[in-house]
Amino acid sequence: MKRLLFVDDDLDMLALLREHFDERYEVVTARDGSAAVERFARQRPDAVFLDIGLPGLSGVEVLKRLREADPSVPVIMLTANAETLIAEDCLKRGAFGWVPKPFDLVYLDHMAAAAVDQNPQQPH
Repeated sequence: MKRLLFVDDDLDMLALLREHFDERYEVVTARDGSAAVERFARQRPDAVFLDIGLPGLSGVEVLKRLREADPSVPVIMLTANAETLIAEDCLKRGAFGWVPKPFDLVYLDHMAAAAVDQNPQQPH
């Protein structure tokens, strides 16, 4: 089963994402950037959904660290509408894509499938 890592400081958002994706993917979550980097290293995901607006280690900094650790893992940035310029900058830094909040879960399904399909990682 493919593994997705969701990083967001909003517990309700993480619960919603876990519930939505749990039957099709192994879901791993992190509430801050430091935990995201640690989980990425320990439980290498097939794709990452990363909130830009994280407390402490920013989503942009986390993206940089994940790209350094393994540039083959697709990272999709989750953004508030005011963060679209930052999201576009993240694309230049190697992000696979970005999704504005509030997002449509069907669109996230498509992004997850596209990201996982382009990542030829070994089975877990």
